[in-house]
Parts: sequence; structure tokens; C-alpha cells
Amino acid sequence: MEEAVLQKLDINKIVSLLNIPFDRVISISVHGLSKSQSIANVNYFKLLIVLRDKSIKMKLVNNRVDGSLVSVTVIEESLFRRDCIDEELGGAASHLLLIPYIPLTGEEFLKKMELSYLRHISIESLKNLVLDYRLTSTLLVFTPNYILYDKLKRISMVYPPSRVHIKNLTEADINILLKKLENALDTLLSEGLLERCGSGYSPSKKFVEQVLSEKTLIKSAEDFEHIFRLYISAKQNIILDFIRNISIDLSTLTIPKLPDVEEYLFTKTGLGLQPLSIRLTIEDFVRSLIGVDNETIKVRRFGGILNATYIAEFFKEGKMEKIFIKKYLNWSDFKWIVAWLWALGVKNFSVLASTRMSNEVFFINKLAELGFNTAEVLHINWKGKMIFQKFIEGENTVQFIKNRGLDKVGEVAERLGILLAKLHKNDITIGDCNPFSFLFTRDGEIYLTDLEQCSLKGLKPWDITELVFYTAHYLPVNRAEEFAYVFSREYLENGGQVEDVKESTEQKYTRLLTPLTPIWVQSRIIKGILKAIDERM
Repeated sequence: MEEAVLQKLDINKIVSLLNIPFDRVISISVHGLSKSQSIANVNYFKLLIVLRDKSIKMKLVNNRVDGSLVSVTVIEESLFRRDCIDEELGGAASHLLLIPYIPLTGEEFLKKMELSYLRHISIESLKNLVLDYRLTSTLLVFTPNYILYDKLKRISMVYPPSRVHIKNLTEADINILLKKLENALDTLLSEGLLERCGSGYSPSKKFVEQVLSEKTLIKSAEDFEHIFRLYISAKQNIILDFIRNISIDLSTLTIPKLPDVEEYLFTKTGLGLQPLSIRLTIEDFVRSLIGVDNETIKVRRFGGILNATYIAEFFKEGKMEKIFIKKYLNWSDFKWIVAWLWALGVKNFSVLASTRMSNEVFFINKLAELGFNTAEVLHINWKGKMIFQKFIEGENTVQFIKNRGLDKVGEVAERLGILLAKLHKNDITIGDCNPFSFLFTRDGEIYLTDLEQCSLKGLKPWDITELVFYTAHYLPVNRAEEFAYVFSREYLENGGQVEDVKESTEQKYTRLLTPLTPIWVQSRIIKGILKAIDERM
């Protein structure tokens, strides 16, 4: 087939017209024409010629070959390499490697460039994934289809001439591309950037931490960035000259219909892997995934100040069951703004709904892995910013003390001191560590809830300050001092650091709790904390 293509295209003639010496040609490839097709049946295809000639950077020439329009892209080798490795030209040349092609010469060179390009677009898509879902991205599972369709969608948006070829992709073409992508993803596995999860892949902790540490302000693969690279790169004149020669016809005006990429992106839940494309309402979730008739479902609002929280009640096999649902409100909610402004400069609260939800999903799973009690996630509606969890029957700290009497203050303080010390030893902070974040169950367990402000290596003194001083709002002065003393004592005895406990009494933290706990109560609390420190020294 390659020989027939070579003869039909009259490569010698095309190369001669371009004034290209054959000894400078590294590779020639036909794009948009699969091996099962005949040139006579194709109206438009591309020819890519890579040269070892720095006098020609990049240009495009259109020719007619036996009635077919041939778009010839000529590019210098080092420039093509850089476009494959990092899309230095916005993918103007490298994107051709995602279009089915036949190598006429330089096949090994093209294979190496193809692997570099597929590795780059994989990392690019995964960076976007991390920036969207942050720490929770380690809990997501994707297949190669996710990378492929994500990139094809972006190419069709940024580079209209590619649309006709994307529309013509056959199932066989897609399968070939997916196989090549698997090879690229396997290299990322060997580098520790990905982990295997069944037949799919998950971003590794190493990769996620690396991306988040870069403090990227925008997604690395946003369509606009590729346009900027096309127009504003150091090779601006080259690209503009190249773009001027692009032929646009009616086939380039409509965007190809591609599968929803979220069909190939899954999240781990207590009910197994679920595609992110599934966005269920409360009633739909109970009916579809739990298997209960809509008529038996009752939904009621349940607590929640900064978020909307609900309980879905229903009978299954004659037994009453409950599901807890949390819908995250956006940062524009007035109470979030007040909380953020009040703590500004001391504690940086996450205020965006999507960030808080992603954070909570991650720490629900992370803490469970470490042996802490959290409510299992059953479903996530990412677009609706809702998580569905197993409902835990229990009482928060304030309810527990109120229902059992003030004599339980010491016992509660002791258990919370041990629990928080264990958390901090794992370098995890709750961030919004108030008495309502702990749920006491009838079987004596304590569950951690409201984990949306959790962080790794966060402010441990702030956790201590908020829990002790906030809880004191609901206690008599003498019991507040007792709570502070017992809590601090147990915290220190179970691995907590003296420096963190001492810092928790500093005014920069305590002033934030003044609206809840007046100064004279705070002085008694600090007295109890310092007593525990003195005993420890």
C-alpha cells in the first residue's frame, strides 16, 4: 500500500516543487489516509515532511493530486521535536500524529516523535485533571479513551483544519490510537506518575503533589493557551505565515461530535467505580443505585449552615435506611465571606465550593485508609456539587455532653485530645476543627465529619484553639477550664507537640474566637492549657 501511495502522490514532484533536497529529508508521512483507503476515494489529506534544514522553519503548501487536495506541511526537525515534546507551536505540526498516517520514510523517527507527543498530551490532560479535582484526583480512575477524546476535542476547537480528519476517524483508527496511548501511559507508570487500578489508571500521589506544588494559576492545556502558543510564541512569524496558507472549507465549520470524556473517568465509591458522567438527583440515586421505589423516599433538610445538607429516608426489605447528602454552596454565600474575612491572615479557609467538595472527598477516603472513622462515600455528583454518604447515627460533641451531663466533659476532652493527637501525628489538620466535626455513636466510636477544610501539614495550633475555645462556648467557666486542661494533657501524652499547644494560646488565634468565648472565659481556658504544659515539662 505504501508503494502505491508513494507512486500516486509523485513525491519526487512535490519535493522538487518545494525546492527540498532529498538528502535533507528525515521523514515523509501521509495523514488522513488509512491503509484500507484508496487515494482515489479521498478528497483531502495531508503530507508531513520533516527536514534537517534550519533555513526552512515551517511552511504549508496546498497541491492537487489527481483531484485530491493535498496539504503539505514542511517543518524543520528540531522545531518538530519541540512541538512534539512540549507543543511549542501549539501543536500546529505535532497534532498530525493523532491523525491516522502512513510513514513513507523515516518510520522509526516518527515513532519516537509520536511517543513523545502522546506522553506530552497524557501529562497535559492529567495536569488538568489534578487542577480540577486536586487531591481527590488520586481517587479517580481513567482509561486511555479519556486522554484521547480530551485531546481530540481540544484540537478540534483550536485547530479547525483538523476537524475533517477527526470526523473521519473510524473505530479501527481509534483502536490503533488507544493502543499507542497505552504504550505512552505505561512509560508514565514506570516513572511513578501513574498507578494501575484494574484495567485503568490513577494519578499517583507523587504526580498530584508535583502538579499542586507548581501553583499553576490556569490549566496547562486550556484552549486559549494553545492559541497563544500559535500566535505569540518566539516563532510568531513562522506560525502566522503558516496559518495564512491554511485552506478553510465548509467541513471545518462544524465541530466533530465526540464522546463525553467523563464516560471514561471514574470515581471510587462504596458502591464501586462510577463514571463521572452520572449526575444523579437524590431520588434518582436511591432509585437507581439502591433499588428503591420513588414513592417510599422521603427527603428532609438536616442542619447545615454553610452548606445544604439532607437526609433521604426509605424502606428497603422492610428496614428503614438513611443516606446523608451534602450540597456545597459557592463562596458567594454571605457566611463564607464573613468567615474568610474574619480569619484572613491567620487561617486561609477554602471558599470555592468545588475545592471544598474535592477536598472533603479526598480526606474521607484518606482518613479511612489511616484507620479513622468517616462516613463512606456512595455517589458523587460533581457538576451538582453533591456527595452522597452512608448516614451515621450519632451526636456531635455539644449534643453528647448536653444529653449525658457535664460530668462527661472530662471524658469527652480526653477522647478528643487522643484523637486530635493521632490526626496531627499523621500530618493532617481538620482546618475547621469545631465541636460539630466529631460525631459520637452509640457503640462508642467517634466519626470525623465536615472535612472540607482538611489539609496536609496545616496549622495544628489553630485546630487546638478552635476546638477548645469553640467548645467552651457551650460550657460553664469551670468546665471550660477542665475541658482545656484534660484535652491538652491527653493531646501531649499521645504524641502532640508542646510547641503547638503553647502556640494555640496566642492572641492571633484566640481573638478569632472572641465572639463566641469572652475574654474572661478565655483566660480560664489558657490557665488549663498552661497547667497541662507545665506538667509535661
